[in-house]
Amino acid sequence: MRKKELASRLLLEVQKIFPNASSELTNWDTPFQFLVCIMLSAQTTDKQVNKVTEKLFLKYTSPRDFKEANLEELQNTLGGINYYKTKSKHLIQMATIVHGQYKGEPPVSLSKLLKLPGVGYKTANVFLNDMYKANKGIAVDTHVLRVARAYGLTKHTDPTKISHDLEKLYAKEDWYKVNSTFVLYGRYILKAKKPEMERVVLKEYLVD
Repeated sequence: MRKKELASRLLLEVQKIFPNASSELTNWDTPFQFLVCIMLSAQTTDKQVNKVTEKLFLKYTSPRDFKEANLEELQNTLGGINYYKTKSKHLIQMATIVHGQYKGEPPVSLSKLLKLPGVGYKTANVFLNDMYKANKGIAVDTHVLRVARAYGLTKHTDPTKISHDLEKLYAKEDWYKVNSTFVLYGRYILKAKKPEMERVVLKEYLVD
């Protein structure tokens, strides 16, 4: 089977398992808060982010709140998050720009998002695709990386290079589906430890 055909079939099969795949980051009410959640989720579980943001958004709601936050107090609030010190600095810097340049609304532009402190290609595309189905790129985290490599859709280990490999395999109108669908598949079925092989799809095409 050609790689493009395999990629298409894989997405279709995984969508049957997760037909309404979406982010499991739950404690947010605005696009800005969702962006904050995604930034915090880097190398941290969604479960832990949800736990911390319950308290976080009681204290800091808007870009202005984060812009004016005391760094040490914000760090204390984010204590359960990996790299919370660096992320606290980035959140204040990001919020300052969003408040000052974008009237409190994160830009809906990949290039502008990538200029925000703490926002990389993955974060920007999770935000754009989950919020707006923007299809500006495909976000790759550890779960998507594992799925893509397991089926031979890429040989790379760098997430951005994997993103570009996947973007060549999928029709642009489907880009927004890939991350949210493969994240759940990698998180709950094709797990790094003890995959649930009875639920794994297209087993005959596993290569890694």
